[in-house]
Amino acid sequence: MSFAKKYDLISEQEYLNGELLSEIRHEYIDGEVYAMVGAHKYHNLITGEIFRIFANHLLDKPCQPYASDMKVKIDQKYFYPDVMVDCSNEETDYFVEKPSIIVEVLSKSTRQRDKTYKRLAYFQIPTLKGNPPINNRS
Repeated sequence: MSFAKKYDLISEQEYLNGELLSEIRHEYIDGEVYAMVGAHKYHNLITGEIFRIFANHLLDKPCQPYASDMKVKIDQKYFYPDVMVDCSNEETDYFVEKPSIIVEVLSKSTRQRDKTYKRLAYFQIPTLKGNPPINNRS
């Protein structure tokens, strides 16, 4: 009989402390940590263009766009959306809890997870007004 290897869960605070020291990004889901891989060139170009459009549009507005290095917190989960807009003026430095818009650029390696698990989690955010999935050529 074989057994799956058991991993110890970590606390939110351990995760957040680890992210400050880590050279790579990780997502956190109910105590489990998942490393994020680097994105394809087209993924980065699309994400950058979407961020630029939001940044230009929001210049004189009370909302702030964030690129893929800002986390969103949903219950016991932390994700790194590709682009996010926050109009809540929250006082947190490393994550947003009440974004208005979250954009995920879909790629072969992330499409299934982004369109199912993460999308369902995002729709738990009461302030979310939009979550358009953007297709990528890669």
